[in-house]
Amino acid sequence: MSEQNQKLDETEQIFTEFFAVLEKANQVKANQNMPAQAMMIAYMQLAESFENLLKTSVRIARLGDKAQKKLMKYKELMDTLRSLE
Repeated sequence: MSEQNQKLDETEQIFTEFFAVLEKANQVKANQNMPAQAMMIAYMQLAESFENLLKTSVRIARLGDKAQKKLMKYKELMDTLRSLE
């Protein structure tokens, strides 16, 4: 995974944990002889990771929305100041 970390840009670094989960899920998928109980445990871990990813994505979207609103306010302020000149 460390080799993959070097290939990730700064934004993707946030999701390093989820790339590891994806790698593990692919290993489970490739193992056709996995016992049902082990498969259920892997599924539960995957579901928990998905929930965390969803929460992280929502937080990032909120931050992006707040930043966009601030930028729009500053743009409106700049436009107003330019029109006064």
